[in-house]
Amino acid sequence: MRLGHSVVVLCSTARPGIVPEKEMIGGVKVLCMPEFVGRRARNGGLGPVDTLMRCAYLLGERFDVVENFDHRPAVLYPALVAKYLRRMPLVSEWTDLHGAGGSLSHRPRLTRGIIGPYENFTERRSKKLPLKLIVISNGLRQRAVALGVPEAKIVLIPGGADVDNILPRQREEARKEFGLPLDRKIIAYSAGTLYDADLFLQTVSKIQKARADVLLITTGSRLSAEQKRQLEDPARIVEFGFLPYSNYAALLPAADLFIFPFSNRPLNVGRWPNKIGDYMAAGRPTVSNRTGDLVELFHTHRIGLLADDNPQDFARKALQMLSDDDLCAELGINARKTAEGHYDWSILTKRLENCLVEAIAESNVSRDRTV
Repeated sequence: MRLGHSVVVLCSTARPGIVPEKEMIGGVKVLCMPEFVGRRARNGGLGPVDTLMRCAYLLGERFDVVENFDHRPAVLYPALVAKYLRRMPLVSEWTDLHGAGGSLSHRPRLTRGIIGPYENFTERRSKKLPLKLIVISNGLRQRAVALGVPEAKIVLIPGGADVDNILPRQREEARKEFGLPLDRKIIAYSAGTLYDADLFLQTVSKIQKARADVLLITTGSRLSAEQKRQLEDPARIVEFGFLPYSNYAALLPAADLFIFPFSNRPLNVGRWPNKIGDYMAAGRPTVSNRTGDLVELFHTHRIGLLADDNPQDFARKALQMLSDDDLCAELGINARKTAEGHYDWSILTKRLENCLVEAIAESNVSRDRTV
């Protein structure tokens, strides 16, 4: 919207309902289609009413370009309507590996049996349909090429950093706001889904055992009682859960160091962890693993240290950082500069705009040739 375009976003409703919900957010028209199935299906792109309503909406509207986000029914089938019935240029985003080797492998067996064939088939076949395919990581770019997508169609746009709202303010200020101790070393982690739970828990335990002054704070998903028992000292963890975004942004600078277990496996190679942009914006260093695009990010910009995929080396790297205030400060400054210079959402938004404009131009050329 800031670039002068008119944008409509179709999304799933947060609450079951029978009528569409309309809202203007920052000049963007957000339209939530009605749905009455359960939350997991409704918000997982599986709602049948939602899907049909989006298809009907696109049949009656005309856009310069349509973009679909991954391949669940609520986005894929409306995209097909736009492409084949309304002849509108289509751009697709591939933001995670969902099928075999990806998030599907972490779902219950019954769920894998029900949606697995669909996930695997549509994830592969749908990537050849758009004029442009936006991928979030080099791992997905390589998979797209292996599927037969021409490299000229593929555009790499990673997740960004919210440098406007997440600021590297003083630790003491952030800690006082959230009631955190001023005399502790604080390591922090944010998680929607904790895919590398064992590596995370074992690493934290070794850090706690080595230093009694280290406190762990987390946001997002909370640890289960069983997981907490695996820690050396469960009392030295503060879980904030899912916070309002403004609180989340204000909390991050309270940390001395972010830890991010990210083992080298297909699921992780195929995604870009959006939390790394938040960590960089907060101006704090990170310890993570040698996985996917993080290797180039850390080596090029020196925003932290990379560890082997084992808790011993991970804890060793974290303890090294906690024992060297000068190194932490230097890498934290690098992180903020990297966020501002390379991952600011305004920079990545311009790349997205260029991709959409190119798709429109290619569609016009193709249309002229068929006339």
